[in-house]
Amino acid sequence: MRNQTQFALCIIGGLLLLGTSYAGGVSTIVLIRSFLHSLAALAPFYLLIDIVLFFLWIIAWLGGLAVIIGGYLLTTSHIRLGKFIIAVAAGFGLISLVLVILWVLLTYGWGGLVILGWLLMHTSWALGLILTILARSTAH
Repeated sequence: MRNQTQFALCIIGGLLLLGTSYAGGVSTIVLIRSFLHSLAALAPFYLLIDIVLFFLWIIAWLGGLAVIIGGYLLTTSHIRLGKFIIAVAAGFGLISLVLVILWVLLTYGWGGLVILGWLLMHTSWALGLILTILARSTAH
């Protein structure tokens, strides 16, 4: 069985994400859907866009469970699928984290950003997110 360390990182990261009820990527997918639906030129493709975003939304909604499933797939012959699931579950959460950082910086300035940084360093969902991204990037 290969990628055992990555699977262990995904289990730990996924449990941390489950313990904090993490589903941060869901709001990002809803934001992307709203943006794409505001573009009139994409009207013929709304159904296709909604179908793709629905499946991405399901993976992001599963959060930590999707990360654990993706980590298990890293140990099988379905490494690409495992990396994709981890990327969706953790990647949209990372985009949400970047958007929150930008919002705090624009709203509260550098002082708010320092406080947000301190809070993020002391939360388990940030650690779970980092562990899952590390596991995905080192899988082979």
